[in-house]
Amino acid sequence: MGDPSRTPEAYGRAEPLPEVAVEDLLEAMAVRGLGPTTLRRLLHHFGSWPRAREAGREELGGLGLKRETIRALRGRDAQYDPKEELKKAGDLGIRILPFNAPEFPGSLRDQDGLPLLLYVKGEFLDRDALAIGVVGSRRASLYGRMHAERLAFELAQAEFTVVSGLAQGVDAAAHEGALKGRGRTIAVLGCGLDRVYPPENRDLADRVARSGALVSELPLGSPPTAANFPPRNRIIAALSLGILVVEAARNSGALITARLAGEMGKEVFAVPGDIGRPQTRGPHRLIRDGAKLVETVDDIIEEFGPLTQPLKVREDERPIPDPRALMLNEVERAVYDLLDSTPRDIDEITRESHLSAANVGSTLMVLELKRLAVQMPGKLYVRAGTLQR
Repeated sequence: MGDPSRTPEAYGRAEPLPEVAVEDLLEAMAVRGLGPTTLRRLLHHFGSWPRAREAGREELGGLGLKRETIRALRGRDAQYDPKEELKKAGDLGIRILPFNAPEFPGSLRDQDGLPLLLYVKGEFLDRDALAIGVVGSRRASLYGRMHAERLAFELAQAEFTVVSGLAQGVDAAAHEGALKGRGRTIAVLGCGLDRVYPPENRDLADRVARSGALVSELPLGSPPTAANFPPRNRIIAALSLGILVVEAARNSGALITARLAGEMGKEVFAVPGDIGRPQTRGPHRLIRDGAKLVETVDDIIEEFGPLTQPLKVREDERPIPDPRALMLNEVERAVYDLLDSTPRDIDEITRESHLSAANVGSTLMVLELKRLAVQMPGKLYVRAGTLQR
């Protein structure tokens, strides 16, 4: 289980791990006191779980393992039986994904301090890399729930996946908004997937699983204890390009999620509110510290730049190289799609787009304002993010 007080360096890029069977990962994660960071260390050192399992106390101690963890590992002190866990998960329609499974999210695989194994009900898609976490107070006001649902709806309409934690208040409103927007949504739970917390969100959980996924790193049967939620929040942060906070007290879990997102180099957004309400102190503090104030979904999308790799959000469309392209109308997208790293003049773009020169000229100005196009000397244009530094 993760440590919510981890330093930014702890979420640096992780070194590739050797191939590990899901049964071995389950056995490893069943050892009391053995978290993902320590397990990564063991796998790197020994090359496999069976070798780590048979290692001597002195060698394990030299790797920084605590005495209790060594005792649990050597004594096979397991929280559950791996074979029974696999069978039970299968009976419940829950898949257990190891870090080396093709479907396992790359944003979790590539960072240290994050889980090596996930329980999933539903499915991950490649397009879920374009995701925003929406988090906030469990005791949200009508204002908070309304804006969480509205912004999640708009994000879903703009092809973003909405990630949250299925809690009451802002989380539930965010999932509802994404579902109403006919989009994808992912709920990360602070308990086993065979338990839904809070129980009144069971119907919502079923709908989320059909339109995205329910996710947990915790073994089946794990209760929703307070200690499980800060580690849960780091998964929400890791799955998202940015975190939007809608109402949160000064010391809330939502602010932990925002802090973790910042440590991971993610964007942080906040919705302002009534200065007389305690739930708005968290977002206002984030805004003072540099978070982007959000009124509309455009305030979120315009903060992003080009993706590492173009992402296809619909099978019948071209891949999206930049989330900001999702804000474009049909004409703007037609011109944008003609731009790449090769400088082009207006005449060439006009011929290929079949638009008028005046229309192309005004559209290029709009793309420049939206930071999606760059004008080079000689009135030549390239797509933003394609210039070699």
